[in-house]
Amino acid sequence: MIYVMSDIHGLYDRYLRMLDLISLKEDDTLYVLGDVIDRGPDGIAVLLDLMERKNAELFLGNHEHMMLMWMDGYDRVSWLMQENGGDETLRALRALPKDVQKRILYYLREQTHLVKHLKYPDHQLILSHTGVWLEGTDLDTKDVVYPSMLEYVWNMGRYSLYQLPALKKTEYPTTLISGHIITRYMTMSDKDEIVQRDYWNGYSYIDIDCGCAMGAYRGKLACLKINDEGKIEDVLYTD
Repeated sequence: MIYVMSDIHGLYDRYLRMLDLISLKEDDTLYVLGDVIDRGPDGIAVLLDLMERKNAELFLGNHEHMMLMWMDGYDRVSWLMQENGGDETLRALRALPKDVQKRILYYLREQTHLVKHLKYPDHQLILSHTGVWLEGTDLDTKDVVYPSMLEYVWNMGRYSLYQLPALKKTEYPTTLISGHIITRYMTMSDKDEIVQRDYWNGYSYIDIDCGCAMGAYRGKLACLKINDEGKIEDVLYTD
């Protein structure tokens, strides 16, 4: 079984409740589509937990990207802006022993994904934090220079999800699964549920960022349960 969640944003308690809910087994795979840090208080705890799980794989989100850009001197402003919430993550990181800090940064730089394709006989799923990558190959963080990742993790330019309705018809149905955009902002409602949009050309888009970062009484952490045939069996939520 495959499980997919995104945008935990430091809400470690919701993350643990979701793990209890899904009862992750050794032969299951958990994909987390980025933005596990910032805004909430315990992003580093989420990272450390994911690092220890052999069946969990993390994707780089725009918040992890900002963290790396700050740490490596490319951008010393964006991550610590109040609306991005990196201050608490930085304090938690600096409180750790130096060797643990280095392991976390190595993990983010070398062992995370930008895009992953899950191919099945009659369709495919493409996972990313928010960018569209249809060329057919997986893309790992270590293969891309930080500044050029912006299009993948910020929903910009050539790899924007908004291009999907304009693509030519595909004979191989393709569903993009991403986070990044809080679903209630897409629907202009107060419902914290995943959003699926199906287009005329065989492409679909599922947004699973249900606003976990908004905290108590608003927002939920969502998780897709996907079977061996690549079909979504269930959607689970914790608040």
